[in-house]
Amino acid sequence: MAIEIPSDQQIWVTTSEAEEITGYNRQYLKQLASKNSKLSDDERLIKVRLRSRRFYELWLPDLLRYIKEIGYGPHQDKT
Repeated sequence: MAIEIPSDQQIWVTTSEAEEITGYNRQYLKQLASKNSKLSDDERLIKVRLRSRRFYELWLPDLLRYIKEIGYGPHQDKT
């Protein structure tokens, strides 16, 4: 994954968009967003916001940094 994003761009992505960009499973991304949203702002590894109480948006530069430094995937569905 070699996606470079200018640091001055404001890029929020839904978990579905993040799945397409990263190849990570959408359920994993939802779980990651949920866990991060429960942390205080200064403890979060990825900036997260909840939209319409229905879906999460993730800050793409943080997500890409997380994947590069910590990521374990992408994983395929086990169906």
